[in-house]
Amino acid sequence: MSDRYVNMRNLQFLLDEVFEIQQLQALERYADYDPEAIKLTIDTARQLADQHLYPSYRAMDREKAHFQDGKVLVHPALREAIRALAEGGWVAAYFDYDHGGQQMPYTLLNVCQHIFYAANSNAAAYAFLTQAAANLIVHFGSDELQETYLPSMLNGRWQGTMALTEPQAGSSLSDLTASARLLDGERYAIKGQKIFISGGDHEAVDNVVHLLLARIEGAPAGVKGISLFVVPKYRPVDGKLLPNDVQTAGLYGKMGQKGYVAAHLMFGENDGCEGYLVGAPHHGLAYMFQMMNEARIATGNLANGVATAAYHASLQYA
Repeated sequence: MSDRYVNMRNLQFLLDEVFEIQQLQALERYADYDPEAIKLTIDTARQLADQHLYPSYRAMDREKAHFQDGKVLVHPALREAIRALAEGGWVAAYFDYDHGGQQMPYTLLNVCQHIFYAANSNAAAYAFLTQAAANLIVHFGSDELQETYLPSMLNGRWQGTMALTEPQAGSSLSDLTASARLLDGERYAIKGQKIFISGGDHEAVDNVVHLLLARIEGAPAGVKGISLFVVPKYRPVDGKLLPNDVQTAGLYGKMGQKGYVAAHLMFGENDGCEGYLVGAPHHGLAYMFQMMNEARIATGNLANGVATAAYHASLQYA
């Protein structure tokens, strides 16, 4: 089935002859990735895409995400697709073994993600956005944040997002007004709005974890006063998920990705939203650049996957 949307022979040629991925095995971190393991990894990605992604791509494109009775409804197959990617180890793939990952070379992971994007860009985008959000917590979050959020993000039960843009501050993040008021320790009261938030709210997961930029009260003006916070839709407390005063005001359409949510979110409208500081105060933008750079690569990879699928569809039509 995969020959309908991607050329596996071409991918293998690129890895072996162009990128010479076999050289990575000389590095201690990638010692387990011999040529046989690399081929097995790609074949496994192809099988998952054939079974769990490609069959629902048409339906997800036709049945766009929509806002109804306070909930963001998506195609029912999305939950299964996200869970299949997570349970297959793909969301945690490049993390250390200690975090349940496979220490997969980033080049190899991107080839596999290309297969997933070509098969169903809507579904794959949710899972790998969570991957990048979790990676921020791994690199800069406290042990407590990692223990609280990583397991459910990496197993596909919780969505991860990046919450930067505001109604009055697009690419000019120095103008953001989302605020954070210290409550105690690393716990802050969050207030503000964010727009165009990919994966920002939907019913295919049990919780949504926002990696959000805000300004602590009294912080310096401009980008030097921006801090990074984990702000969940539901707060995990004693094994329960409690509402955290994060509300969806509306949705935006994504050109070419009708099944991929982009949300307008309101935080702390009722003064009940808590966020948890990631790393040191006022270093938020520097931290967030890690996720932004991953997102830039993912956006290009997704576009390439969609274009590849379109090319193969045109061949079949011809």
